Amino acid sequence: MQPINRLDRLIMRKEMVLLKKEDIHLGDTVTAKVKEDMEAPFTGTVQKVYENSALLTITDYAAGDRQNAAELNFKIVINFKAITKNLGGGVIDPEPAPEEEN
Repeated sequence: MQPINRLDRLIMRKEMVLLKKEDIHLGDTVTAKVKEDMEAPFTGTVQKVYENSALLTITDYAAGDRQNAAELNFKIVINFKAITKNLGGGVIDPEPAPEEEN
């Protein structure tokens, strides 16, 4: 196997989708890759959105990650950088209505 050179890394980095808080909504289904906790990419549903991360319920994973997902109680907090694709399906939070003064 050939080592990855600097040019290949730059190309791969350009192809990566960097999502921001505005791109992630409650209920969205996303695919993610987290090397520390799961060996293969997995699919999850967004339960809560933080400033730079999101709480996911793990819904689909590789057979080899069954033990890992169970140890995590099928929940994981991941950085937005770990999200490889947003499949959508969530609900955009409406802005709160201004309060009326009496």
